[in-house]
Amino acid sequence: YHNEAENYTFKWEPPKGPSKKAISFDLKNDMLIFSPEIEGDYQIHLSITDISDEVIAEEMFYYRAIAETLEVAIAKIKSEEEIPPLSSVVKLPEKKTTPKARKKKSSKSSKKTDRQSKTSRKSENVDYTIQIAAWPSLEQARKDQLRLIEEGFDAYIERHYRKEKDAIWYRVRIGKFSNKNKALEIQKQVESILGIKSWLDVISLK
Repeated sequence: YHNEAENYTFKWEPPKGPSKKAISFDLKNDMLIFSPEIEGDYQIHLSITDISDEVIAEEMFYYRAIAETLEVAIAKIKSEEEIPPLSSVVKLPEKKTTPKARKKKSSKSSKKTDRQSKTSRKSENVDYTIQIAAWPSLEQARKDQLRLIEEGFDAYIERHYRKEKDAIWYRVRIGKFSNKNKALEIQKQVESILGIKSWLDVISLK
């Protein structure tokens, strides 16, 4: 409608935020501009009318204001099964080797045990998430997130700095799983319902 703005009127309603306090905003070239002063959810309603004052289009915009950080903001996980136990991120103390363990006969079994122990600790120190898409636009990522939420999935948006492009991208993801089989099961459900391809990503625990 901006290409023929002279034929339309853009009627913005004042932004609604997490508090009842009035939010200051500005109108410029039929666009609403505002900067949230506190963190939380905001919504803005726009209606567009023609020269006869008839509403021909309406839009509702949703924003979530968060602190300026690259930390991941993850929505609450609905299932307790998806929450990794604290013990899974604690490194077990290494077993003390006895003089017998240094004998040549036991060297192979000792190395095998060490490899198994390292593999076990490595698998315990990762979680999994289902990545649906990644966008340079927060608005597009938000659309995907809302679509997933409407389908009953616990979707969230993660900010990611792409060093090679020197830009912030927005990843649309579902859940945080300590069990890979559970993650694969949910992934199949998502792809079946939405008819899309997704991929399983690994989250390293520190």
